[in-house]
Amino acid sequence: MSTNFELSYKDSLDVTSKFADNDELAELRFQLAKFTADTFSQAGEELHAIGHIFGTDRKNGESPFGNGNDEVVAVSLLLRIGGQLTSASADLFNDGRHYAAAALLRQLVEVEYLAWAFETRDNDAERWIRSTSEERQSFFAPAKIRKASQGKFRGEDYGYHCELGGHPVPGAHILLRHDEAISQLLLSDLLGHTGRVWDHVVGWASDNTWAAPLSKRYDEMHRRYAKWKHSDVLNLLPPPP
Repeated sequence: MSTNFELSYKDSLDVTSKFADNDELAELRFQLAKFTADTFSQAGEELHAIGHIFGTDRKNGESPFGNGNDEVVAVSLLLRIGGQLTSASADLFNDGRHYAAAALLRQLVEVEYLAWAFETRDNDAERWIRSTSEERQSFFAPAKIRKASQGKFRGEDYGYHCELGGHPVPGAHILLRHDEAISQLLLSDLLGHTGRVWDHVVGWASDNTWAAPLSKRYDEMHRRYAKWKHSDVLNLLPPPP
């Protein structure tokens, strides 16, 4: 299936209905979400072991936690959080609890924000893992990261997730109708976010000595996401206006 075109927003409902009801694509989305969750979790566990043992932070008295490398441990923690959110959200979409699934998807958006910060801003991973609650509000709140991204992350997109599962608002009724088309649209959206989380973490790894748990999984993740992007027209839908 060719996907070399862009869809206008007015086409979105027709496309959603047509391709969300495709059982083969639904299974592809679900299996990719589960594979991604396992990849995040396994790579995160391996990075945690590496970051705890190797590095100079413990020797130099710089890690409050006794880690060898707090930066690596921070990335490992973010991946493990992302793994659980991805797995649980996919399961909830799959068994019909769409509101709960969408609430976890909103959390995954914040994981993407942090993954971008860890890749692009010097020492943010260390700063984050060592931060107090007050410091996280000052440096890592979603609005702060969106502002720092200079347009990469749109407030409208985050607001969309807050309205569609992030907060208990009247519009959440759309997620309580057992509408499988909405479920599949959001599952496809979830995969867009997990793919970008992976890209940012891989970008971080390109300058890090301890990146073997990521590099050894790169080819398989790339192959699976390329197959999904080629097959799933829902990933081409425009963002909310």
